[in-house]
Amino acid sequence: MERKQIFNITLWIVALLIINIIWANVASNEASQQLNDRGFEFQDDREVNLQAVFGSSAELPVTITSEFVHQDDPSRQANVSWRLLDSSGNVVLNWAGSTNEVASLDAELPPGDYTLNTTVEDNIVAIQHLDVAPFAPISTIGHVLLSLLLVALAFTESFVRRYLSKRIEQSGEKENKPREFRKARIGMPEMEGVEESDNSPWRDPITL
Repeated sequence: MERKQIFNITLWIVALLIINIIWANVASNEASQQLNDRGFEFQDDREVNLQAVFGSSAELPVTITSEFVHQDDPSRQANVSWRLLDSSGNVVLNWAGSTNEVASLDAELPPGDYTLNTTVEDNIVAIQHLDVAPFAPISTIGHVLLSLLLVALAFTESFVRRYLSKRIEQSGEKENKPREFRKARIGMPEMEGVEESDNSPWRDPITL
């Protein structure tokens, strides 16, 4: 195998690794939705929308993190809870605890509309956000498709390069043929290979 060919194959392998690493980082990224937070008006019912990507109906990995703090007395303990309801009103996730407690729940939910219902006492600040990884369900499919596309591109590039190289070689062989073996070109008296006739009306004038 020629050194140039080995170098070309190595470049494609490196490209394959790079594109899969980039896709792995994209697939692991999370989008965050702020539900309740400091400095914002508390709402006991918050709409949550989980959107699918590329029409996928696979369940999405989500994490709901919540923390509750008493506004007047941070050391005060009070009971708090929340429930996540789907569009039909069914409880799909729920949590109950007390203030000054950070809770994080992981789950996998199908795409759709949900409602986060939170129950707290007065003067309690709720800090709640939801993280979702929208590309995680299609992570494996993405690796396969991107790898196949890159391999197809490599074979196409190799075919086109060989085809162009062959055409250039054939063109060079035609140019190197002796003049008597070249195809005569007609219709252009000024071109090479066509001599002017002695009886041509376009002869040079006779000079003394």
